[in-house]
Amino acid sequence: MESLREEEVLALEADLLRRLEERLTPLVQRAAADAAKVAMHQLRLDLMSHISRHEDTIRRLKRSELALNHVPNTR
Repeated sequence: MESLREEEVLALEADLLRRLEERLTPLVQRAAADAAKVAMHQLRLDLMSHISRHEDTIRRLKRSELALNHVPNTR
């Protein structure tokens, strides 16, 4: 009698775990997808900022080069 109850409890626990897994799996998958989207968005923003800084540096260097070319040669 006691072993039958243990088996019933184990079967109920297994069923409960299976149902919880069925409910949680889509939630975990959605959370993972959302986290990946946020990370990719942040990466895009970081890359755009990085590129922008380089573009600013290139513009400053070009202006400096143009200014040097306009300095009269006093030799």
